[in-house]
This record gives sequence, C-alpha cells and structure tokens, in this order.
Amino acid sequence: MDAIKKLMRNTMFRLSLLGAMLTMVSVAAALGLVYYSMIETELGRVEQANINEIAELQNLYDEAGLARVKAAMDAGLVPPTLSSEAPEYKQLFDAGGIAAVERAVTVRGASYEALYFLQTRRVVRGNILGQGDLITSENIDQSEDGGKGYSKINFLYSDPNSDSEDFIDRRARGIVGNLRLGEDRVAAIIVGRDVEAISRTGDRIRSTLPPALALAAILGLISSWFVSRSFAARVEAFNRLATDVRAGNLDRRAPRNHSEDEMDLLAEHLNDMLDHIDRLMQAMRYAGDSIAHDLRSPLTRLRTRLESAAVELGDTPEADVLFSAAEDASELLTTFDGVLRIARLEAGERRELLQPTDPKPLLDDLAELYEPACEDAGLAFTADISKGTDILADRGLLSQAVSNLVENAIKYTPKGGRIHLELRKTRNGRVLISVTDNGPGIPAEDRDRVKERFVRLDKSRTLPGSGLGLALVDAVADLHRAEFTMEDGFNDRDTLGLKANIILPRRRPGVKPDEKK
Repeated sequence: MDAIKKLMRNTMFRLSLLGAMLTMVSVAAALGLVYYSMIETELGRVEQANINEIAELQNLYDEAGLARVKAAMDAGLVPPTLSSEAPEYKQLFDAGGIAAVERAVTVRGASYEALYFLQTRRVVRGNILGQGDLITSENIDQSEDGGKGYSKINFLYSDPNSDSEDFIDRRARGIVGNLRLGEDRVAAIIVGRDVEAISRTGDRIRSTLPPALALAAILGLISSWFVSRSFAARVEAFNRLATDVRAGNLDRRAPRNHSEDEMDLLAEHLNDMLDHIDRLMQAMRYAGDSIAHDLRSPLTRLRTRLESAAVELGDTPEADVLFSAAEDASELLTTFDGVLRIARLEAGERRELLQPTDPKPLLDDLAELYEPACEDAGLAFTADISKGTDILADRGLLSQAVSNLVENAIKYTPKGGRIHLELRKTRNGRVLISVTDNGPGIPAEDRDRVKERFVRLDKSRTLPGSGLGLALVDAVADLHRAEFTMEDGFNDRDTLGLKANIILPRRRPGVKPDEKK
C-alpha cells in the first residue's frame, strides 16, 4: 500500500494516468462513432425504407386495389438481382414443381430484402407467415408517426423449410400497419427488412469495446509506471542535490544526460545558478576573513589600550570613562563575532563535525552552571533531563544555543519567577530540548521575526543585548536540521511566559552526518 501511495503522489504518474484515461475515452468515442455511422445510420435507412414501402403499398391500394398490392408483394419476394427465368429456378421446377420454386424464392427473398405479411379476412400471404402473432391490436393501434396508424417493431423470423443456421432466428426490423379504405381497415400488413448482418456487425463492435478499453487501461498503466519511474529517478537526483547543497556541499552539481529536454535544461540552469552561488559564497568568506583581520585586531588593541590607560589613571572619573569605552569595544567585538558565526552556520560550515552525541551530560553541566545564576537573580530553576537520547550534534554549538535560551530566560523573567530546562524524546522518536519560563513571553505574531538578526522587541530595548541570541539559536538548529519553535510557557503570573524548543531529528544508526536527509 505504501508503494501505491508513493506512486500516486508522483506527478508524472498522475499525468500519464490522465493521458491513459483520455485515451480510453477517445477509444470509446471512436468506437461509438463507428457504431453510429455503420449501424445506427444503416438501421435508420432500413426504417425509412420500410416507411416508404408501406406508404407505397397504400398508394397502390388506393390506385388499383388489393390485387395490385398482392402482385407487388409477390414481385418483392424475388431478389432484384435474380429472375424467375434463371437456370436454378428451372432446375427446381423440373425437380419439384412450382412449390419448390416458390419455397426457394421465399427463402432467398427473406434473406435479402423484402419481408412481407398480409392478412385479410380471406387471405394470408407473405414470407413471414409464422409471425402472425406480431399483428395484434396493441401493435396496430399504436402510432409512432403522427397518427398514420403504424408502429415500428423488431422481431425474429426463420425459414421452417431450411435447416441452415443462417435462416434460424434472424433479426429483422419492420413496420406494422393497415391498408385502409377511407377510415375502414381493409388488411393488416407487415413490411420488414432483414437486419441480421447489420446486427451482427453491431454485436462485434459492442463486444470489442470492453476489451479495447481494458487493453487501453492496461497499456496506459504500464506506460504511466515506466514514465513516472524514469521521471522520479531524475527528480530524486535533484532532491539529493538540494539536500547536499543545503548541507553546505556547494561543489555538488545536477547530473545531465545532454538530451536537451526540459529536465536536462533545468539541470543546466541549476548548475549555472550553483556556480554563481559558490562564487558569491567564496567572495563572502573572503570578505568575512578580511573584515576579521582588518577590524577585529584594531578593536582588540583599542580595548586593551583603553583598559591600560584606565589602570594607569587609577581611581579617577577619567578612568571610569575609559573603562566604559573599553566595555563598549568589547561589546562590539562580541557582536562582530556573533554575526560572523551566524554567517558561517548559515553557509553550512561545521556540519561535517556533527557526531553521535548524548546530550544529557551536556545539559547536566548547563543546569549545574546556571542554577546558581538563577538563584542570584531570585529565580527558581528546575531541570528534567532524560537518558537515552542520542543525536547527531556539535557539542559546542548545541551548548551555545541552549545557553542563549537560558540566558534570555534569566534576563527577561522577573524576580520570583521560574525557569525549567527539559530534555526528552517525543512520541515519534525525535529529541526535544526546551527552556520554559514565566516571563513576559513573546506574542505569537512576533515569534518568527525575533529569529532575525538585530531584531529586538520594544520592551527589550532597555536591557543590554544585540538581538543576535535567537538568530544564533535558529542558525544552530538549522545546521542540525532541527526545528526551533516558540510557544506559550508558564502563565501563572498572568503573563504569556515562553517555551523555546529545539526539536532535533532522531538519529538513524549507520547514517553519516553528510548523508542524513
């Protein structure tokens, strides 16, 4: 079932399947058109011939009476391509007399064109004498042609004198009507045509439709599977490329088959784009290194000189000013280092350093480190750190991210509040690291915005900081392919509180960091 679901999610398979369905509809429409043009049109011609002939017989009766109608019917029993003087009829006459000739004429007439039945009070004649049950008051009284007094019928007829299957239960279509003299009915009459050949052709076309549609469906499914399989393989190559590039491997390129089709052109353009991105990243790294070399050293020297000068001045107001300037220079260095670190993390650097790690000892150390700091700030600190939560991580970066979250909680939680550090596995096997407080929290509409660099909410402007702490946490989470989310925390102080979560993917044994998808 999973394979079928995966196949149905394949866009090319669905499009190919749609094409197969359209092919089936086209086959059905084509066979329907053939059926209509070959069968229904021909049956319509037969019905019109019957209508014209019964009208002609009525005209003959009006002009010359019943005897002329009988003569016309007798003449119609003979196929138009034969003559009563034909040699075969002479042989039949010599062998069996006029009865044998009449029987042959009747059978051959029935199998070609004319089918007649005429019934008056004293005379019954025609070549479908065994079908007298067709002439009933129900048929005769029905009218399907504007009150002209006849109805259309479909019936079977046979030649009782022949054992050939060709003359048993042959299908025919006819007209049941009356010959009238004024308003009086003179005779009941059936005029019909043999439609066995037409009906057999129609049967063959109808019987062909289901297997044709089934064949079209089977071939459509097979072709859809082959097309989608080839397309899925090429798309999977692009997905692997995107995963590798996101992991920081900018040297990877999309495979090409140089067929110049749409997918090959997409691969070409994607490779050109990656080449351009690689050049930009190299330029950025070069610029970052240059800035680090050109600015960090002067800032460090400036801070050192300010501190040295302040020490030389001793306990004077001027020394306090110099110490304050040295602290500002130190804060500039910290901000500068944070920006460079975030840039490197977003570029995918250090992802190759992710190693199987048990985060419990790391978080135990952090809990031991920050518990005294919370006590000094008048906050209650608790921790719930579970065992058996191995992950792929960089210990230093993960420690930095959790430290940022705890320090933010300490900074913004009022005295008397509480902070809780937690490590546990979720139901789907992922690892959750969370820091929860009952401070003022962050409104839901601002929780994505505060992950950006240098973004600080208005109520935080009076506290020290550069607005890079949560941006660094988000960059570390992205490097670990984890989710960094925020939600309401403890709200027992009529505040939102904040719960910051780092949700790390479960570690799959045997998968290296650069292979993890």
